[in-house]
Amino acid sequence: MKKGFIVILTVFLMIGLVPGQKTASADLAKQIESLRAKIRSEFGTELPPLPVPENNPQTKDKVKLGEALFFDPNLSACGTIACASCHVPELGFSDEQQISDGCGGATGRRNSNTVYNTAYSSHLFWDGRVQTLEEQALGPVVDSAEMGNTWDNVLTYLSTGIHPVTKKEFAEAKKFYDKYFQVVFGGEVNTTTITKAIAAYERTAVSYDSPYDKWVKGDDKALTVEQQKGLASFFGAGNCVSCHQPPNFADFDFHNIGVQNAGFETPEKFGHNAEICGGVAKDVDPGRGEVGFFRSSCSDLGKFKTPTLRNVELSAPYMHNGKYAALGKAVSHFEDLAKGTLNPVVGKLDQRVKTGAFKFGGGGGSPEDMKNMVEFLKALTGTQLKSPAAGVAPPVLK
Repeated sequence: MKKGFIVILTVFLMIGLVPGQKTASADLAKQIESLRAKIRSEFGTELPPLPVPENNPQTKDKVKLGEALFFDPNLSACGTIACASCHVPELGFSDEQQISDGCGGATGRRNSNTVYNTAYSSHLFWDGRVQTLEEQALGPVVDSAEMGNTWDNVLTYLSTGIHPVTKKEFAEAKKFYDKYFQVVFGGEVNTTTITKAIAAYERTAVSYDSPYDKWVKGDDKALTVEQQKGLASFFGAGNCVSCHQPPNFADFDFHNIGVQNAGFETPEKFGHNAEICGGVAKDVDPGRGEVGFFRSSCSDLGKFKTPTLRNVELSAPYMHNGKYAALGKAVSHFEDLAKGTLNPVVGKLDQRVKTGAFKFGGGGGSPEDMKNMVEFLKALTGTQLKSPAAGVAPPVLK
């Protein structure tokens, strides 16, 4: 009698539970399919054509020259720091540090921003102070907290193969640069040709063909159930798409999202704060408010550029100051915003992230939002560049 009851109960539970599970699965599938149609309609399924300046067309030889320059530590005064020291392809063009090390133990003020898909951005750096990759490449070489060099030293090295500071000679490098500057720029070696070559290489750092891309083009199996749920939150109640819009998952605009200090912010790093908006605290990063043109505009305080989420899984730590070491911690920041528990250290919160503007995790969403969002962000990992052999592009430095 007891055995028969157990059998009947088991059958009853199977009949009762399976239909509910199937209904939930069917509801999610319906929601996801509807979202796919909407995404296709509003954002398309492909990256737009690569923006390339008319005065700096892409060529194979120019990209090869740019790669060599990007990975060459002899562009720095100390001979040990290259562009690639802070922007490692395998690390999402970041370097796993809150703030990067420069020559002589110097440190910067902001996290190394990814190079992936920034060719599509109209403004570069976290505060958007320059508008082209060519212009961006000018800064780090002479920044005392980064490569700490002078352009005269760089030009001497590229023309002679001798590093002016260390006095070391690199004959193979000279042969390479002589050949490629001749082929690409008719032998002209100057700041314009150097930055054009570096920018050409950086324009090859384009990520696509991620599981998300496969899904939006019609592959129903490209995303896991957790990733589908994360996608539903991203485009739905979580309203992440407000700032992170496909296909680059960024609006490349500037927003104050209340990121707290990471611990290294000191008055010495923000010497212009007294000049900004009548004076702001000495130990905070004013963000876009620091850019000369905007120093009188209080509305730009604490705003930073929205980064692409392409390959974001690779580019820890996160935020302009590397505040969060792990992707899950960065996602939790938005749960705190949804709960209304964060106030900005300077400026005013963007309307998009004020309490009630979106619902996420414990802030009016689902307990599973955090986990599912991390899984969805992993689905944005796509094609990647690799560092050259031994971490140094041709020529091999000897």
